[in-house]
Amino acid sequence: MRRDSRDAIVAHVYREELAHAERVGKAAYDAMEAWVSRPLDAPDVPGEVLEGYAKALRESRERLQQLLGEHGIRDDIESALTRNEEYHRSLGLSVPGAGPDE
Repeated sequence: MRRDSRDAIVAHVYREELAHAERVGKAAYDAMEAWVSRPLDAPDVPGEVLEGYAKALRESRERLQQLLGEHGIRDDIESALTRNEEYHRSLGLSVPGAGPDE
């Protein structure tokens, strides 16, 4: 396989993985934000469901960090990671290893 073909495949896989990590993180954030913002008389959500959302959000951040390690510093990865960390903070979740809140 030619090098430019391999590079194109790697770039495609990279973009797909980045998009997937962003989608998973955003979906988890949206679900948790809806729970936080729900009316007081709204039905409650079971704790294990919320834990699942928190886990998905955390794992999406971990995947973004892996992509950063694998592909080096890239604006698109750093932007996605910053957004993901903002999701954590806005929900009151800790962000281990991240810089201080701004």
